[in-house]
Amino acid sequence: MPAVRWFVLLQLVIVVVGLLLGVTTELQDNVSTTRALGMPLACSSGYAGAEPCWMSVGHPGALVFGFGVGLVFYGAVGVGLLFGLGQATAGMIAFGQAAFGLVFFVAQLGLGFSGLGQLAIGGLTIGQGSVGKAGGPYFKWLNAELDDVLRPGKPR
Repeated sequence: MPAVRWFVLLQLVIVVVGLLLGVTTELQDNVSTTRALGMPLACSSGYAGAEPCWMSVGHPGALVFGFGVGLVFYGAVGVGLLFGLGQATAGMIAFGQAAFGLVFFVAQLGLGFSGLGQLAIGGLTIGQGSVGKAGGPYFKWLNAELDDVLRPGKPR
C-alpha cells in the first residue's frame, strides 16, 4: 500500500498549496489581483469574468473547491478533468458517493473503465453489485505497478 500513501500525500500537498494561494492573495471583486502565467491566483463564485483561476471556489479553474469544473476538483458536485473527489463527481480518476471515473473510480455508485464500489459498473470492477468482468487480478497487478512507480528513491 505504499502507492496509496504517496497518492494521499500528493493530494494533501495539492490542497494545502491551493488553500495557501487563496489565503495569501488579495481579492478585489472576488478575483485575485495577483496573476501567474496570465491567470488570477484565486477567485470565487461571485467573479463575473470568463477566465479560469488557479484556485477557485465555485468558478472554473485549475484547482476547484465546492462546486464547479477544473483540472482537479474537491467538493460537493463537480468535475475534475484529471481528478475529482466529491458527493457527485466525474474525472479521469474519481472518488465519491456517485462517481464517473473514465479510468478509475471508487464510489457507492460508480461508472467507468475500472473501479470499486457498492454498485460498480464498468469493464473491470469489484463490489457488492458489480456489473463487469471481475477485476481482482487486475487490481492486484495495478497495485504492484503503482507501488513500483511511486516508490521513493527509485532511480528513473
